[in-house]
Amino acid sequence: MLAILKVLITLAIIVLLLNRKVKMGNAMLVGASVLWVLSGLNLLHIKTAVLTTITSHSTWEIVLALYFVMCLEYQLRIGGIVDGLMSTARRILRSERILLALMPAFLGFLPSLGGAIFSAPLVESASKPYQLTAEAKTAVNYWFRHIWEFTNPIFTGMLLASQLSAIPLSALIANMAWLTAFATIIGWLFFLSALKKQQGTTAPTSTTDDTERGYYYITLAAGPILVNFVLVVFFKLAASISMALVVAAMVLILRQGVPDIRAMLSHAFDRKLLWGIIAILFFQNILRQTGAIEDIAVLLNSLAVSNAIVIGAIAFVSGILTGTSQGFVAITFPFIAVLSPGNVTLAMICFVLGTAGQMLSPAHLCLLVTLDYFKADFLKTLRPIAFLELIMVAAVYFVVTI
Repeated sequence: MLAILKVLITLAIIVLLLNRKVKMGNAMLVGASVLWVLSGLNLLHIKTAVLTTITSHSTWEIVLALYFVMCLEYQLRIGGIVDGLMSTARRILRSERILLALMPAFLGFLPSLGGAIFSAPLVESASKPYQLTAEAKTAVNYWFRHIWEFTNPIFTGMLLASQLSAIPLSALIANMAWLTAFATIIGWLFFLSALKKQQGTTAPTSTTDDTERGYYYITLAAGPILVNFVLVVFFKLAASISMALVVAAMVLILRQGVPDIRAMLSHAFDRKLLWGIIAILFFQNILRQTGAIEDIAVLLNSLAVSNAIVIGAIAFVSGILTGTSQGFVAITFPFIAVLSPGNVTLAMICFVLGTAGQMLSPAHLCLLVTLDYFKADFLKTLRPIAFLELIMVAAVYFVVTI
C-alpha cells in the first residue's frame, strides 16, 4: 500500500502542475524528483536513471523520430502542400461531408500539440452547406483528428507505448489497425451520414489543369505518410530511420536549397517537445529504479481482479488527468512491461481506455482550442464523444474475449 500511496502522491503533483499549464517536461521532472524523495533519497537511483535515459537506444530512437516528423511537417506546410490538398479535395470529391472528415483526419496524421486549430477553419468551410451547430462542428473536428491514435507510427504515444512495453511498434500497429477503421466508421455514421445540404448550394467545378495539379498535391501530401507507414509496418524499419529517409526524399522532390534545409532543421528542433519526451523517459526509469512498479505489480497480482481491468482503469484515469497520449502511456505502460511483458492484448486495452480518457479530458489541448474556435459548449460537445468512446471500449473488450 505504501508503494501505491507514493505513486498516487507523485501523479497528483504531476496532474496539478499540468493543470497549471506547467510544461510536460518540467512536470514529469518534478514528479520524478518527488518520487525519488519519497523513496528514500538514494543517489544511486538518480545516477542510474540519468545514465539509462541518456544512453538508452530507445531514448534516441524516439527523439530522432519526432525530430524528423517535425521536419516533414515543415516541408508540407511551407511547400503549400496542405493548402493545395484542401483546394484539390474540394474540387475532385465534390462532397463536403467527405471533406468534413478528411481534412481533420489528414492534418491529424501529423502530430502537433493543439493542432486541431489548423483543421478547424477547414471544417468551418466544409460545413457551410449544412446547418451544423458549433458543438457538432467541434465534435467532428475533434473526433476525426484523433482516429489515427491507434495506428500512427510517428505519434509520440505510439512510440512511447512500444518502447515502454517492449512490444515492437509494427506489432502494436498490426493489432490495433482495426480500431482506426472502426473509429472512422462510427464517426461517419454518427456525425455525417445523415447530413443534408441546404437548398441552393452547389459543388465547385474543376478544369483538367486544376485536376492534374491537384494530383500533384495529393501525391506529395499522402506519399510521405504512406511510405513511412509501409517502411515501419512491413519492412520493420525503426521509425527514426524511416522518417529520415522520407524527409531526405522530400528534400530532393521539393528541391530545397541550403537555406531552406537550415530553416527546416532549426524549426524541427522543438525544445519543448524533445525535453518533454526525455523527461517522460527519465520518470519511467525513476519508477523502475525506486522499485515502485515492482511493488505495485506484486499488489495487483494479489488482487482477485484481472490485470486488464486494473491497468485499464489506471489508463483511463491517467488519460483524463493528463489529457495527452504520452501522459497516460508514460504512467500506465511501465506496469505492462512488469506485469505481462509483450502482452499485445493488454497493451491494446490500455491504449483504448487511455485514449478514451484523454478524449474526455478538460486538459486536452485539441479540445480546448477547438471549443474556443467554434465558441462551443464543453458538455454538449463531449456528449457524443463520450458515447462513441463507450462504443470503442465495448468493442475492444468484445474483440479480446471472443
